[in-house]
Amino acid sequence: MSKQLRKKSSQKLPLRTILIVLAFGVCCFYGGLLVGFASAPPPVQCPEPTIQIIEKPVPAKGAPAAQAKIFPESVDRLVHDYATVSRSEFNQHLDIGVPYDEDMHGSSEVVVLYTSDTVLPKSYANQQSATFKRDGLSFEEATSQCDTVKVVLTEPAKRKQANKRECVALVPQWESYYVHKFMRLPPHGQLQHDAPLRYVSRSHVAKGVSNRVPVMESETMPYYPVLMDYLSNLDRMLKELRPIADGIVGHNRKAPIVVLVCNWGQAGLFHNFVCNAKSKGLDVSNLLIFATDEKTKELAESLGVAAYYDEGIFGDMPEQAARAYGDRTFARMMMAKVFCVHLISSLGHNLIFQDVDVVWFKSPVEYFSDSSNIGEWDIMFQDDGAHSVRYSPYSPNTGFYYVKANDKTRFFFSELLRAGDVIAATKSHQAALTAKLNEHASWKGLRVKVWNRGEDNPFPGGFEYHRKKDIMKSIFNGNPKTEPYIFHMSWTENKNNKKLYFEQMGEWYIKDGCTDGAFDCCLAEPDIKCHYRDKPSKIPCKDSPPIDKGRPSFW
Repeated sequence: MSKQLRKKSSQKLPLRTILIVLAFGVCCFYGGLLVGFASAPPPVQCPEPTIQIIEKPVPAKGAPAAQAKIFPESVDRLVHDYATVSRSEFNQHLDIGVPYDEDMHGSSEVVVLYTSDTVLPKSYANQQSATFKRDGLSFEEATSQCDTVKVVLTEPAKRKQANKRECVALVPQWESYYVHKFMRLPPHGQLQHDAPLRYVSRSHVAKGVSNRVPVMESETMPYYPVLMDYLSNLDRMLKELRPIADGIVGHNRKAPIVVLVCNWGQAGLFHNFVCNAKSKGLDVSNLLIFATDEKTKELAESLGVAAYYDEGIFGDMPEQAARAYGDRTFARMMMAKVFCVHLISSLGHNLIFQDVDVVWFKSPVEYFSDSSNIGEWDIMFQDDGAHSVRYSPYSPNTGFYYVKANDKTRFFFSELLRAGDVIAATKSHQAALTAKLNEHASWKGLRVKVWNRGEDNPFPGGFEYHRKKDIMKSIFNGNPKTEPYIFHMSWTENKNNKKLYFEQMGEWYIKDGCTDGAFDCCLAEPDIKCHYRDKPSKIPCKDSPPIDKGRPSFW
């Protein structure tokens, strides 16, 4: 059986059979292709590609080149574009009078915002690129098309104020020249990041503190009779003062009258000022002191200084010295400062007002008699140094300033005269005057200038004394870079410390214990004494104790 199977399997297939099978397979393959093509969907027809040529419009001659939009269309009439200018260069061209701080990294340029394409810099018109040079333009280039420039001051963020989160909003609206302020301050308490924004005064700070409103019953109403009494006697006092003031300036009407006000409690400082000036050969004939008591008037006249005392106006002023800055005696003396400046301003004289805790190195009368030192300014102040919100943006020290006689300054001091309740509330002549400066600069165009503190400051004071060791050493060493006209012992708590500091500086010219001897009390050379090693002194005071605990020696 097995042999038969092997025999059958070994037999070959006939050729005819093989050809039939092959033909059948080819027919099946092509038949399947035909069936597939017949059942497939029709092919998609792709359109011929087309090229659309868009012609770029050619700007009219003198028009700015096309540019990429910096700001959205919704604010195009508010902020169309921008440029930056060096801060120092900008301030040189548009000096608004504030004492400028030094440039810092991240705030060394001014941002100029353009409200439409018509005010873009002229140089943009010649550029064909869509990207303009916006950073570091010159002042002339950046403002070449601006007919009006509004300057807004805002404090830059500082490293030590990492938690200060401030935003600035520009709102399209009818014109305003005031900045409105909202803070996340609860009605009572300090700033809280999760509190709702609410409207606050410009003097509010993160601690929730602000300059308070005068109390009607205790501060406003009591001032009314004082003001009425002053105004009812104004004509009489002006008639009495006119010949005195005219006699001081003589034929030189441009020369300023140096106005001081003093009570007996501060008379020792005034006495030192006169002896100090006389020892340096400085002319004090332009002085006019408003005494608030008879004894001070007599002292001034014995020193050859013109004096004025009116018992009806100054009779109720305290004779004792203020125990500290801001106490009630201090506040009442601040009103005397308002009265005396208003009187001389009303007479039409240029004037310098100075506190009695000032000493002269050179005569400021000569400085302010030179019109090139005054220029366009109506009123010029020493920089207080306390660049706080309370005194922003000018930070004027009201213990030394110059007033040009004109309608704007007369109006200014007539308004300050009516702010006695504000002075009573803040216990500061300085705070009330600063608030009025802001208003009159914006409202009436009063030109206010505050000298920058620092080495080039011709009128240094307490800021330099307590904070700038190098400047004080330059003054002591006669460094030609530091040639001040005066020194004002501000930032000092009371008259006792002022005397001690003047003694260390070599600027005290009164014999110990001498008060009623006029020029007999004056020293030919200063009485230099050491008191505190940590305060500026003309001689080393390393063996003296510090007044501020833990502070190192000045030398």
